[in-house]
Amino acid sequence: MLDFTKEFNEVKIIPAVFWYIFTMIIVILGAFIIYFTNDINLIDNDNLLSLISTTLFILVLLYKFRVNKNKLLLMIKDYFKKVNIKELCSVVATQLCLSMGISLLSIGIVYFAFPNMLNELLSESSVSEVSTYSGLFISMLITVVGAPIMEELFFRAIIFKRVSRKFNIYIGMVISSLVFGLLHIELAVIGAFIFGIACCILYIKYKNILIPMTVHFFNNLVAFLPQLDIHAPTNTAPITNTDAFVSLSFGSVLFIIGMFFFIKFILKNKKYLHGGFAPRSSTRFIVESKN
Repeated sequence: MLDFTKEFNEVKIIPAVFWYIFTMIIVILGAFIIYFTNDINLIDNDNLLSLISTTLFILVLLYKFRVNKNKLLLMIKDYFKKVNIKELCSVVATQLCLSMGISLLSIGIVYFAFPNMLNELLSESSVSEVSTYSGLFISMLITVVGAPIMEELFFRAIIFKRVSRKFNIYIGMVISSLVFGLLHIELAVIGAFIFGIACCILYIKYKNILIPMTVHFFNNLVAFLPQLDIHAPTNTAPITNTDAFVSLSFGSVLFIIGMFFFIKFILKNKKYLHGGFAPRSSTRFIVESKN
């Protein structure tokens, strides 16, 4: 079985972080130059700047990984041989169940602790930042396409792999998923951490980054669907005690169901965690792929 965790160049964590920051700086400087020379304001368009910087960072990572046409085609061919649609759908469904459950639980808990603060936060978050279809399209490209590619390359193919080789695969999963979770603000931190663990397991199981990318793509797509109707009215009515109780009840049920299937997924695939990451092959890629 082909192992695409070792057939690409290694990328270290610190240089990757440097290139991420560098691409953001370049894009922001470019936006200022365009503004002062052509009076075109891109500075206030956060989504467009984010899309450009994300695209540049992905291109830099692909270059650093030494991705070429032959390797990519072989990886895609390997993907279609290995992919288990039923398992991927189960992971996405489990993640959505956990995310919704955690969100509802958080709403209920925060309401009973700080009711006024929660209603203010929900009122602010109900105002959509995307008011045009072009803005919606850019936001969709970032969320559904750019984020899965960039985050899987950075968190799984770099951080998870590097930390696992330095310590062990369990520490690698926890650290990479913890950083991944902390970068997802508001109520998504815990859900993102659990999702990161699932993606790590898929990566080490199938030895192909395209498989966790697929799960990440569908997860973000389903989460993005409610935003497609930019003219939909938003509910700004304050949460009541009854609403908070219902949130706690449904959130608890969804969380328990999600955790049941998540633990089942871990137990089913724990055997793949024993081997860890093999050292990078010293043989030529094309020779191994023919065997």
